Amino acid sequence: MQPSDLSGLVGHFHGTDRTHESAWTEEAETIVTVVATAELDGGLVVQRHEQSPGPGRVSALNVFMTDPESGDVLLYAFDSLGYPPDPPARGGWQDGELVLVRETTRGQSRTTYRPGPEGYGWRKEFRPSARDAWQTVVSGLLTHQDVT
Repeated sequence: MQPSDLSGLVGHFHGTDRTHESAWTEEAETIVTVVATAELDGGLVVQRHEQSPGPGRVSALNVFMTDPESGDVLLYAFDSLGYPPDPPARGGWQDGELVLVRETTRGQSRTTYRPGPEGYGWRKEFRPSARDAWQTVVSGLLTHQDVT
């Protein structure tokens, strides 16, 4: 993949998300469907991430783009929890993983995607401050589904 290539995140995917036990939620596993399309001549990737009903269910609409000035990948992650994606997560490719970090008054989050030939794995981590260790909040493994 090229540094700004997000094609590994485009398509129809099915798999599981694991919510890790934390101060905010109990451990749970949910079935996930993701539909992602390239929009605006490939300048954006719009990803709809839907978890099956269950405890701690979160729906998300993720919008990825490459910053034309810096080349950084930006992630605007809207979800059913309601926090605005301001600022967006920002980052790039590191050893085959897309690593995106966001900092707000609530702390820092890091979202990582690892595309592969069958789909992709992902995880979201959080830490209250830069002095704290990253804690995985949710992780998932999704397989590309052929849709005809």
